[in-house]
Amino acid sequence: MSFDKMNICADMILTDAIEDMAAEDNISIEESRNRLLNSNACKCLYNFESGLWMEGPDYFLDYYRRYEK
Repeated sequence: MSFDKMNICADMILTDAIEDMAAEDNISIEESRNRLLNSNACKCLYNFESGLWMEGPDYFLDYYRRYEK
């Protein structure tokens, strides 16, 4: 798969995860975005060798919550 397609998949996962986290944690979209974008989990999402970009936003949020604790 091309780099562009993997990047688009990661972007969609991140976008959905930001919205889901905001709703689940009752925080603003901005706060959710800042937390996720500044996380090591986000770095892993865009490290395409990790395969995290192939999973969905629920998986990514679970990964984030486990990894950041």
